[in-house]
Amino acid sequence: MPDSSRFRVRAPYRFNPLGAHIDHQGGDVLARTLDRHTELVATVLAEPRLRLVATLHGTARPLDERLDRDVDEVAPERDRWQRYALGAARVLARRHPLRRGVDARVEGSMIAAGLSSSASFLLAVLAALARANDLALSRAELVDAVREVEHEHLGLTNGLQDQLSIVHGRRGTLARLSMDEADASHVPDPPGVDVSWLLCFSGVSRELVGSGFNTRVAECGEAAARLHPGTRRLGDVPIDARDPSALRSASPMLERRARHVYSEMARVEEGAAAWAAGDVVRFGELMNASCRSSIEDYESGSDYLIALQRIASATDGVLGSRFSGGGYGGCLVMLVKGDAVPAVGCSVRDAYLARYPEMRGIAECFVAGDADGVQIETLDE
Repeated sequence: MPDSSRFRVRAPYRFNPLGAHIDHQGGDVLARTLDRHTELVATVLAEPRLRLVATLHGTARPLDERLDRDVDEVAPERDRWQRYALGAARVLARRHPLRRGVDARVEGSMIAAGLSSSASFLLAVLAALARANDLALSRAELVDAVREVEHEHLGLTNGLQDQLSIVHGRRGTLARLSMDEADASHVPDPPGVDVSWLLCFSGVSRELVGSGFNTRVAECGEAAARLHPGTRRLGDVPIDARDPSALRSASPMLERRARHVYSEMARVEEGAAAWAAGDVVRFGELMNASCRSSIEDYESGSDYLIALQRIASATDGVLGSRFSGGGYGGCLVMLVKGDAVPAVGCSVRDAYLARYPEMRGIAECFVAGDADGVQIETLDE
């Protein structure tokens, strides 16, 4: 048995200042973990059983399943979070014998807010079951396990950025995520630069399942194949063939998708250099350009998020802003001058609520402090 049978897992949420909609095309992404998270408090069970009570959206719902049978199927009629938990357990059980389980309570404060709460939840469950079974999972194995759950059990064709962002989270840095290498390097925060990350939750939940996410991925794949037959991702198209205008006569829509992906790849490259140099003004300009491209070329923004970003763009003290996640709902990420944070938060929130009064009591602005990646803490008996 582990040294203690009771422990806590904290898996942070994440946001991506640059790198919108390109992870599934092989593009690098800039990421940051924040001080909001999934928290799982568990007791180790002597049998291979998963007992969870998940307090999500304010409702506590139980799950009690053995892990030594039916390792390949997760019934689609289950609640979404139950499918996530069982999918994580099934994937891990396929890779490692699970002799023990956990009895756990799970809480999360920002569910479906475009901050990768789903990946955070999956990583918390995987880390808990690994801890209970004395498994030392590498970052690479955690990342791949989440990908397998999402593809096989949830029907998503997304890339690796959510789980990569979380497992490679490091305080005081932006992580530059390489999708092709499934690894990360870190760009330290520039010293002496007074800026903060201010997030505003729109009040509209963001779900990839059932959104236009998979459709956009398929469109990018079609654009890649037309630019260079035989390729499936725009990032795999040879450099000398990456000309979106070559798609114009056949499909202006595919031209727009390719233009977004290639311009966003360039923005990530320039943004990493700007952050390292302390040029936060340029970094903010790149965030604004990223959001425009997401709206106009990738066509992913919802009315709520577009309105919120326009409000932020007209607010003094905001250096730049873009959607967190797909833009179908969730949060707006703002890079804000440090001394302007309180005024910006109030101004953006009030202007947004004046337009959408039904979001009063739901929408909120908050400063995103930083955090390390997945953490496990032994608790006293």
